[in-house]
Amino acid sequence: MEINNILIASDFSKHSDYSLSRAVTLAEQHKAILHFLHILIQPRIGNFSQFSIEELEQDYLAQKKKVEKKLLKCIKKYSHNIETYVSVLAGRAADEIVRYAKENKCNMIIAGAHGEYYINDYILGTTSSSMVSHSNVPILLVKKEPSFAYNRIIIATDFSEVSKNAIEFTFKCFPNATFQLLHIIDIYFTKMLLGYGQEETKDISHRLDDFLGKCNVDQTKFQKKIMGGYIADTIVIQSEKWQADLISFGAQGNSKLQYLITGSVAKRLLQLSTTDMLVVPPKQK
Repeated sequence: MEINNILIASDFSKHSDYSLSRAVTLAEQHKAILHFLHILIQPRIGNFSQFSIEELEQDYLAQKKKVEKKLLKCIKKYSHNIETYVSVLAGRAADEIVRYAKENKCNMIIAGAHGEYYINDYILGTTSSSMVSHSNVPILLVKKEPSFAYNRIIIATDFSEVSKNAIEFTFKCFPNATFQLLHIIDIYFTKMLLGYGQEETKDISHRLDDFLGKCNVDQTKFQKKIMGGYIADTIVIQSEKWQADLISFGAQGNSKLQYLITGSVAKRLLQLSTTDMLVVPPKQK
């Protein structure tokens, strides 16, 4: 997949500035077009029933013009070397972001996130699972100030085709990084890692070798790691121990990894981890 259209969703927060910086860097590296999007939240019916349609339209156009100027001002701080489109839409944030990405053939969505718990309430918040469920393109969630490159990247794998896609896309985005391919064995089977199943562990190691060999990547840049435990906790522990700059995984697959974003595991991962995350959905047929 070529990376030629990148969508940055902004709410003008601190984390949106972080995500914009990441987006500009990626756009420059891949010579991609940058789409800069802001969503105006529509007021509830009770809040505007006293106004006419004409008044509401005028108010929307005034807000849109004001926000467009603000977006242009933001992006000028970072780069003048990339082609940029600025758009302001109204509606439910997750729906509009996903729709815009699809209509404009964007290859990636980048959005800011709170570093301690949920993704920014305005852009994603409680709509994060909806956004990931419906998005056909990878989503990069930026939690930290981008004072560093993504040099060390953990990719969680379950040997699925979705996982293979995540590996290849992540490598495509950041070919100069060092990668660790992490396979997590369910907590109920961790006895294998305690000396009760050396042959099984070797078998998984061989499977990792074979699986990586089928991926269109430079295998010399990959390390392999097998761990046992709860999915979210184990990813966080290993990302901190290995000092990872980015965590990447497929949105669906052959194991509990598919619940990373849409279920309680996602909430725990977002709560525990302060590391940026790249979520890669299945390829569209």
